[in-house]
Amino acid sequence: MSNAHAFRGDYIHGAFVPPGDGVRFVSRDPAHEGREVLAAVAAPDAVDVAVAAARRAAGAWRRLPLSERAAHLQRLAAQAKAHEGRIAEAISQEMGKPLAESKLEAASVAAKVQATLSQLAHELPPAAPGAPGEQRFHALGVMAIIGPFNFPVHLVNTHVIPALLTGNTVVVKPSEVTPLSGQRYAELFDDAGFPPGVFNLIHGLGPTGAALAAHPDVDGLIFTGSYATGRRIRQATFDQPWKQISLELGGRNPAVVLDDADLNQAVREILLGALLSSGQRCTATSRVIATPGIAPKLRARLAEAFAAVKPGNPMDPHTFLGPLSSLAARDRFMEILAAFRAEGAEAIVESVALPGGAYVTPSLYAVRGDEACLREELFGPHVDFEVATSDDDAFERAANNPYGLSASLFTARTELVDTFYDRVRAGVINLNRSTNGASGMLPFGGTGMSGNGRAAGSLAPRLCTFPVAVMSEPVGRLTANAALESLLLAQETSHS
Repeated sequence: MSNAHAFRGDYIHGAFVPPGDGVRFVSRDPAHEGREVLAAVAAPDAVDVAVAAARRAAGAWRRLPLSERAAHLQRLAAQAKAHEGRIAEAISQEMGKPLAESKLEAASVAAKVQATLSQLAHELPPAAPGAPGEQRFHALGVMAIIGPFNFPVHLVNTHVIPALLTGNTVVVKPSEVTPLSGQRYAELFDDAGFPPGVFNLIHGLGPTGAALAAHPDVDGLIFTGSYATGRRIRQATFDQPWKQISLELGGRNPAVVLDDADLNQAVREILLGALLSSGQRCTATSRVIATPGIAPKLRARLAEAFAAVKPGNPMDPHTFLGPLSSLAARDRFMEILAAFRAEGAEAIVESVALPGGAYVTPSLYAVRGDEACLREELFGPHVDFEVATSDDDAFERAANNPYGLSASLFTARTELVDTFYDRVRAGVINLNRSTNGASGMLPFGGTGMSGNGRAAGSLAPRLCTFPVAVMSEPVGRLTANAALESLLLAQETSHS
């Protein structure tokens, strides 16, 4: 089948560059047996050309007053509505996200502009009263943004907007799974008429991302993806200490349900946490830890719900659960579940691969809590269910986690959130709500294997800059120093 969409090439220095020689790769529709969506090309010189364009534009863009940079972004936000339908369609076609979710993602593009503007004064404050000078925040320079497939537009845009507003220029590499989504995002900037070189987007596979991350003229890097790739980025940039590197590397997020929790609330929030985006969220609920009084009822309710949920066509507005992002992702998911069972996990509800695409039904497994599989990020519609002996044991189990992105506590004793906060290290703590649904108006990021920095939340403007102390004295005022004064006086006397 011929590809449904034409590839326009990389977007560099304010224009699309028609594809020439390079490595060809294809994005595929996971809802229709992987049929071709877009055939893209990774140009061999794209990284150097795009970084050079961003470097040339950096000085003039940085020196623009904030009001002028904001005006450019506000024009982009004003035009975004006209692009939302095409962006949402591309997201659903390439990674299988239900169209209702894709529309929310597309709408977030414009909302991020005003949200970031409202944060700047708080996140980039002046010096404390009485300080002997100014506190300013200087743009890093050229920033590279390497995006994921699961939120192919949102988790690029949420970094691009703060970077541009604080005076940086950017080079974006979207996921190779979702090049059409990246192209749609670049089209929005093209229509908004940004100065050439301020926004650049290049397509490619792993080697393109690796070259961009390690490029010596890149001053800041934001990467969202796997722990293994994040580790390689740290190794490749070890001798580039000037480079600000922010890594968001996923999670194995627990939901702790205590005996006094509201059962209906816990069930609903766990379903949302585990199944939105088919579990392909870094904040997805993948572990449920329940205390003995509520565990049997919670297990039964979750088993009933998981057995009832069936995946459907993502283009159907009523679909709750779409396919996984690719046939390869489906196969990996099923292989990991087999490894879990081999380790002793009990299938309460088993996942089944369905024909027609990368469709799988949700699964719910019973685990002891000490299995090695609990350290493996699945990225699929799956929950491991374990029973703790007490509240204290539940907290201990939740804390025994190499990741640290998001965690939820369900209880009527709201004062326990402080104990949970103290014992469970996570960047996002949720009380009686899903592990999903973080707010860009608050910090977002994780600890441990979940990465470093908080580049996707309210701290983004700070991570796109470096602080500078500016101190001055009036012309002619001499700094007092008694010892120096004595020395100078002695020299004057000896010369008289």
